[in-house]
Amino acid sequence: MLFALIVSLGIVPALSNSSLAEEREIPESLKHLFACNETITLGKVIHEYNQLDESENVLISGNVNFENGKAVNLGIQKGYPAIMWVYQVSPFPTDYRMAMSDGVHIADDNSFVFSIPENKLEEGKFIAYIFYGIPKESMQNSMLTGKAEFYIGINNDEFEKQEYENMRKYLGVDDIKRLQLEKIKELNSVNSYDFCSN
Repeated sequence: MLFALIVSLGIVPALSNSSLAEEREIPESLKHLFACNETITLGKVIHEYNQLDESENVLISGNVNFENGKAVNLGIQKGYPAIMWVYQVSPFPTDYRMAMSDGVHIADDNSFVFSIPENKLEEGKFIAYIFYGIPKESMQNSMLTGKAEFYIGINNDEFEKQEYENMRKYLGVDDIKRLQLEKIKELNSVNSYDFCSN
């Protein structure tokens, strides 16, 4: 039974003559095991000036989604905090370094707000992962975790220019094009696992 489940989900694409698992569809009989909602819903990242402290803060707000008193996709009850891990992303060669972590209580309406003082971070690109309950690295980039990107001291265009300049130092034109295509493919693959749209 377990083997049939693994093959039907496309976890072993080599056995089914399929190159990618996203070509597989979740069988109707198993869809009840998966929720179609995200565990964490994030709002827009806001850069705010705090006159009292005379400092700039990055605000990341959102909600933990609950169904029947339990967190969607996790099945854990209310009462846990929201945990945030913030990574700084370096331009090519891409590297992620933990810049900070924080935790906040969930309000009665299931909302939360993280306030990140910009002066505690260096200039650059950052990715924040928001977890409910116990955070695990394996949950990043999944429906179980909220993900927000923000920049401090530079913008997206400047970061991409730095990345391209660094690539030119080490790679040829064909390698750069290949990496850029892989990046586009990776971004597009996020939507390919959505079985809820059917």
